[in-house]
Amino acid sequence: MILPTTTKIYCNLDEETRCGYTVPAAMKQVWNVETDLLMKLLDVCQRHGLRCWVADGTLLGAVRHKGFIPWDNDIDVVMLRADYDRLLQLGSDFESPYFLQSAYTDKNYFHAHAQLRNSMTAAIRPSDCFRPFNQGIFIDIFPLDAVPHDQEQLRHTLKRIRRVTRFLKSYNTPLILSGRIGLVFRKLKCQWTVRQKGWQTIFREVDDLLRATDINQCSHVAELSFSGDEFLHDKHLFDDTVMLDFEQVRVPAPRNYDAYLRTQYGDNYMTPLHVATAHDDAVLSTEQSYTELLPEVRRQYRRTALKRLWQKFIKR
Repeated sequence: MILPTTTKIYCNLDEETRCGYTVPAAMKQVWNVETDLLMKLLDVCQRHGLRCWVADGTLLGAVRHKGFIPWDNDIDVVMLRADYDRLLQLGSDFESPYFLQSAYTDKNYFHAHAQLRNSMTAAIRPSDCFRPFNQGIFIDIFPLDAVPHDQEQLRHTLKRIRRVTRFLKSYNTPLILSGRIGLVFRKLKCQWTVRQKGWQTIFREVDDLLRATDINQCSHVAELSFSGDEFLHDKHLFDDTVMLDFEQVRVPAPRNYDAYLRTQYGDNYMTPLHVATAHDDAVLSTEQSYTELLPEVRRQYRRTALKRLWQKFIKR
């Protein structure tokens, strides 16, 4: 078996069955690279006094499975906004193959949260294959932002965030292949605006909106830049940290993880439910970099898109 890009082993790399679901050896290698990314992040955070916690499906996996959810393929981490902003200033602490990706370090990256990537690997979503940003295997790093009490302010903030990120996303959208010809004016406007103002200046509006509410003046925090106000957590839930087993390592979690998980997944979160993940269509490789695989993924995407457009045309 070819080992993942990282030489460190953080989990059993053999195929196995968990909860009646077979986890292939290839996915175990992806898990190993992701866990290595998490360990790198935790090391940097510890050295700089920053707090972070596993979250979402990763926290659920740590509590319920003591590792990855068998059908999951990513790692999620959350940080309070102040620590998150400090992390983004520490990009030089992540030497190759690690890359701390954000709109400030990778033009064309339009998401309002950061990702830590291994540049010698690949995690390419076909719909993103024409976007020229780093597409190595990654872990998500979400900022936890203060939720304003004023509902009108919250509504305006969320609406503006969605608008700016959609605007920047259009910059590299392949209009014909995506079938979204109607975006042509948005794309042209975005390209003109980026030339005039710069990518980072446009994106900074998102972060400034999210920083507008002081955490000392609020009662709840949330991943506002990703899931909006769908899941609100008492800010004191993150006052204390506990270490949980995760595969062959230990990871930080909110001490009151039960309250967190009940908010995210309901009272019966300990009952496994096999659901699709956000990255099920990704082309994953621990043996080749995304730069090597992108040409073939683009060819496949182009063929599939043109076939879909042709079938749509002949049905008219």
